Amino acid sequence: MKKILFAIAVLLLAALSVYTWFNSPPPLMHDEAFLVKPGESLHSVGVHLKEQNLIRSVPFFKAASYITMQRHIRTGKYKIYKDMTTMEIFRKLASGKIITRKVTIPEGFNLYQIAERLDENDITGEGKFLYAAFDGSFLQSIGIGSPSAEGYLFPDTYVFPEDCDARDVIIMMHKRMQSVLKELGARGDGGMSVHEILTLASLVEEEAQVPSERPYIASVFHNRLARGWRMDCDPTVRYAVKKFTGSITLRDLETDSPYNTYKVKGLPPTPITSPGRDAIKATVNPMKTSYLFFVARNDGSHYFSKTLREHNKAVLHYQRGEKVDFRDNQKL
Repeated sequence: MKKILFAIAVLLLAALSVYTWFNSPPPLMHDEAFLVKPGESLHSVGVHLKEQNLIRSVPFFKAASYITMQRHIRTGKYKIYKDMTTMEIFRKLASGKIITRKVTIPEGFNLYQIAERLDENDITGEGKFLYAAFDGSFLQSIGIGSPSAEGYLFPDTYVFPEDCDARDVIIMMHKRMQSVLKELGARGDGGMSVHEILTLASLVEEEAQVPSERPYIASVFHNRLARGWRMDCDPTVRYAVKKFTGSITLRDLETDSPYNTYKVKGLPPTPITSPGRDAIKATVNPMKTSYLFFVARNDGSHYFSKTLREHNKAVLHYQRGEKVDFRDNQKL
């Protein structure tokens, strides 16, 4: 009996020794970022872990699923540290504790700027994002009936997985926009479609430097639309020529583009930027005014006019520095 017990003890010690060896970190192991790809098998993940010198044995890694009674690991990018055992690595991959990045998309960013910001933060590639943002079939599948996702992605602070699928980023940002539109009652049942609301709101977002002026700027655009006028909006020209910084030129203003609202009446075909909550709110609930024009005062604010004559005087005064006798009767 003693010999049997002794043999069992030896076997247990041997098994424990083998388990400890296979479970222990391999020699020269380093901290590594490890990516589990969508649809990747447990065997494939084990092979890649072994290739990166993060585990000693692929069979032992696969056996960990039975030992822990967790049969699935989750897609994403993980941080693996040099002292982690195989069991610890398996549990981490099964838990889904992936590497995430917190990123802020400011109000007024367009698709190209969003793509650059996401790429800079290792969330998704710039090219991949833009491809998905202009993929009509994909956009239709998530309820965006527009040639692009421009204006349909809400500017906010997000926490995204590193190396995220660009489509998942767009879905998350679009769902946030849908939520905000619902909160503001901007459902497209008040004379303007959701697409028109977002398009007009994008113009308001780009033109308003002073937050309190958003309802007034929205009022000017609504009044112009009601009269069938051109919007004469500089930011639409910037979008047409893809010049998002610096000054626009007279040549830019002559660009033949459906986005050049100095040539085309009404709204551009799509939004030109990502409007924030306040710009959307101002678009849905504009100030009731008779203003038809506005000109920058060079301090971020604008002078609003009801007539072309008054507007032309304001342009001479604020843009050309001429002393023009006109009454500034606005208190915003």
